[in-house]
Amino acid sequence: MGFKSLGRTSVKKKPPPNWEPSADKQRVGSMDLWVAGVAFALLIIGLVMVYSASAPIALRHFNNASYYALRNGIFSLVGLVCLAVISRQSMTTIRRLGQWGYWFVLFLLVITLIPGLGLEGGGARRWINIGFATLQPSEPFKVVLVVYMAHILALNPARVQSFMFGIIPLFFLFGIGAALMMAEPDFGSTVICTAVVFGIVFVAGIPLFWISALFLAAVPMAAAAVIMAPYRFRRVTSFLNPWDDPLNADFQLVQSLLSFGNGGFTGTGLGQGQQKQFYLPESHTDFIFSVIGEELGLFWILLIILLFGVLIWRALTIARLADDRFVRLASSGLAVLLGMQSVANMGVTMGLLPPKGLTLPLVSYGGTSIIVTLSAIGLLLAFSRTLPVTEKTSLFSWRKSSSTPTS
Repeated sequence: MGFKSLGRTSVKKKPPPNWEPSADKQRVGSMDLWVAGVAFALLIIGLVMVYSASAPIALRHFNNASYYALRNGIFSLVGLVCLAVISRQSMTTIRRLGQWGYWFVLFLLVITLIPGLGLEGGGARRWINIGFATLQPSEPFKVVLVVYMAHILALNPARVQSFMFGIIPLFFLFGIGAALMMAEPDFGSTVICTAVVFGIVFVAGIPLFWISALFLAAVPMAAAAVIMAPYRFRRVTSFLNPWDDPLNADFQLVQSLLSFGNGGFTGTGLGQGQQKQFYLPESHTDFIFSVIGEELGLFWILLIILLFGVLIWRALTIARLADDRFVRLASSGLAVLLGMQSVANMGVTMGLLPPKGLTLPLVSYGGTSIIVTLSAIGLLLAFSRTLPVTEKTSLFSWRKSSSTPTS
């Protein structure tokens, strides 16, 4: 039980000569229906709530209450196609795409910072105009970082014991992307990626001494990044007392808290929320969870939290049951990614965490976010297909089957 059961086992002295998995281990089982079902449920909830939350602002700016909802539906269809394609790929293909994808997205992060190519908004330059939509490279970077780091750590398990030749190169690769994201600036995505990296290296078996040392080194760096940016420092402190400046710096958080208060246990009714009527900024993106709380009430809030909990549980279960080291590490990384981003978004809207500008996966409006998240779900489904049929345990089982796998 615990992280030991997720794969933090003894490291083999000799790495396998070929990292490509054998064909009989690539598709021996069916995909995990829990992952697919929960993701689809969250997507449907998101489609409904994006329409409800965005109707007033869409009607005002585009004279079409369905403007954002229709675009969200198109993004969802594209994401579902990506999910279907990725879920059928072999581990060999996924690992190769992860290698090329990492450097391609890194190139896009550089393009984002070039004036005239990168689009500015809210004091940051995080987007690229691709004509029919905008692309936020920091979103796909989170996923390709997981796949690429899992690939490297699976190539030679013994490297994790070497600080100079194993740990430093890994954090250097992460540091390049982190530096580019901080230059945008995108502090929230950088924090999420940092958590993902620490999660993967922990499961990979890097000595706890080095993990602790790196963590202690990261804390003052994060503190310096907060202190050196006055607006970021104000965000960190505002959630401690949001009523200190409710009409200016703390306006968004106060309106979010009022949304939850208005909703109570039963909610005001779907489409009947008041805070989305130009009171709550970003009501259909970063703060859609607040609209859900106001219109649907506590029951649906708890249901959404439960759905994310099941999704993360299944990702960790896939990691625990996997015999392939790459699958184990990548599934763990995706579990941390989805878990951290969902907790961060919900925590911000409820005043439990400082504002970070992160969407709620599969629920918030955002083309890049939806497509990338559905692609990540496709990866989990592909990973689940590598599990032997006899390893398909129930949702609440922590015991790995001892039966002989069948192909």
